[in-house]
Amino acid sequence: MPIQRLLTLVLVVSMLAWTTAFWMQPPATLNVWVWRDQLILLTGLTAYAVMALIMLLSVRPMWLERRLGGLDKMYRLHKWCGILATGLAAAHYLIKLGKPLLLAFVDPVPKTPRAAAMLDVFRGSAKDVGEWAIWILVAMVLLTLWRRFPYHVWRQVHRIAAVIFLVAAFHGVVLTPAAWWGQPAGWLVGIATGVGMVCALMALTGRVGQARRHRATVLDVQHLSDDILRVTCRVEGDWHHRAGQFAFLTTDRREGAHPFTVSGADDGTGRVQFSIKALGDYTRRLQTSLAAGQPVTVEGPYGCFDYRRGDDRPQIWVGAGIGVTPFISWLEALQAAPDSAPQTTLYYCARNAADAPFADRLRALCARVPKVTLNVRYSDEQRPLSAAELARERPDGAPWPSVWFCGPTGFADALKDGLHRRGMPVRQLFHQEAFQMR
Repeated sequence: MPIQRLLTLVLVVSMLAWTTAFWMQPPATLNVWVWRDQLILLTGLTAYAVMALIMLLSVRPMWLERRLGGLDKMYRLHKWCGILATGLAAAHYLIKLGKPLLLAFVDPVPKTPRAAAMLDVFRGSAKDVGEWAIWILVAMVLLTLWRRFPYHVWRQVHRIAAVIFLVAAFHGVVLTPAAWWGQPAGWLVGIATGVGMVCALMALTGRVGQARRHRATVLDVQHLSDDILRVTCRVEGDWHHRAGQFAFLTTDRREGAHPFTVSGADDGTGRVQFSIKALGDYTRRLQTSLAAGQPVTVEGPYGCFDYRRGDDRPQIWVGAGIGVTPFISWLEALQAAPDSAPQTTLYYCARNAADAPFADRLRALCARVPKVTLNVRYSDEQRPLSAAELARERPDGAPWPSVWFCGPTGFADALKDGLHRRGMPVRQLFHQEAFQMR
């Protein structure tokens, strides 16, 4: 299920639930005040349903990861759901705040008596905490979008999201119209409350990913270059990964878990290797702080970046910088059965030879997998790889090859845009490992 469909489904269900409630109890007259009240209900219901989806995505369920095409896709959906839910919640609040402005243009009408509800005693408190929750949500989204805000601080701040959902649950359940509880709108509120509260409690008690956490020990640390570290760990328990997957590595509980691609095939011994490039404060500290014998935690494996998901058409693999690691894993896994490889061109893109520590390893691996042709590209000496060059890999009249990319997002966007303009159906054929924690 593509990620857009899941979000669309939640939005459509919310709209249908509200429409059904409106149809089952239509107002005696339609005026601006009725539509204002209905917009408040619609934005509140939809924001709440999306927030429940956010909480579900945050606990990383395996069954949903497979259906959405990988944890990187889930986290991207999580981010955009957060922005959407905050926008809807802000609209919900601003429509309510706009009453004095509306009174300047439209005369009020007498209100019909509201049906009494069992939770009415909490209405005042529910309204107050709901307002505070909205302001905190807005602040959290702004910090998430501010890329320069330190990750380790953001991670701790982001944990407030579970508390915010519990506050929103109190607000939503108390203020849900009494008549809704016997209708689809009330059922949706109940389901969202149940799912969201279970997930929020999992997050607050540290149970997210618990079943997939393994104690591990660092066996070896090698400096492949000035800014790339190869870390080999021995994982305890029943560990198995597919080539191209990643795992969360925790070396410091205060810093938390960070995702890194497993840069090697599974040899059945619990040995896991990560290649870590110094891209931020944390990964720079790892260049000097990790040592053999150090206990660490490995959570996973995660990810669905697997060339075997494609059909029999030729493939193009593009690994830029440290993004080449999943392709190394694929090639290592193919050593035992080289004939099973698809007909492939592999581009390893780096600035220069000093910035390409995996070039010799790739040459050795590709030499034993004849169907994979290696092309090492140094942007300091040649033009950067372009969409036009990838398009030339397609013979006249032949189907488009599938492209598998791992590297900087800007580079991926440039290739994807160029291929789309040349007629490639990129939504179906351009596969990208686009993992971002925020």
